[in-house]
Amino acid sequence: MENKKGLGIIGLVVLCLAVSAMFGVAYAAFTQNLTIEGKATVKTSNWKIEFQNLQSVEATGTAAEVTAPQIQTDTTKISEFNVSFSKPGDSVSYTFDVKNEGDYNAKVSSITVPTPTCTGTGANATTDASNVCKYLTYTLTYSDGTAINENDALNAGAKKTLKLTLSYNNSVNGTPISDSELPASTVNISNLTAVISYIQA
Repeated sequence: MENKKGLGIIGLVVLCLAVSAMFGVAYAAFTQNLTIEGKATVKTSNWKIEFQNLQSVEATGTAAEVTAPQIQTDTTKISEFNVSFSKPGDSVSYTFDVKNEGDYNAKVSSITVPTPTCTGTGANATTDASNVCKYLTYTLTYSDGTAINENDALNAGAKKTLKLTLSYNNSVNGTPISDSELPASTVNISNLTAVISYIQA
């Protein structure tokens, strides 16, 4: 009787092992690896917007150039110009290109053209400075005179020609300058740093 119990237990163990092995084989049959392979590269590219082709001064009336501006070696700055005016009606203009030499399209994000500051030097310094600044205009436009606006496009490889003009006008809103408004002494003009900024379009 004991032998039969022992044989029964052994048979049960063998059956369990057989079932376990069967399920193990079945599980292995449904195992699968999925593989993804590939490559990627990043090509060289650059962001470069610069000044080019700065032209000689265009002077009107008795205006004269004291020091000619130059494009700096990093090409993102035109060095400070120096001009002189003798009479109302004098003006100077500089024409130059802005070129997108990079690989990305760009657009104007902002443009800043300050109001000139006048400083008198004689006994009537304050009055002279006020009178001169009243008749000054300072502009940065496209070469045809149209305004530069935010979001104006400058695509990769493209260029735009700009014009910077400082004028000592002989009238304001149709009213001509009077003799009493002419400066008695030299008036120095400063705050002429104009900035145009570009961002990726």
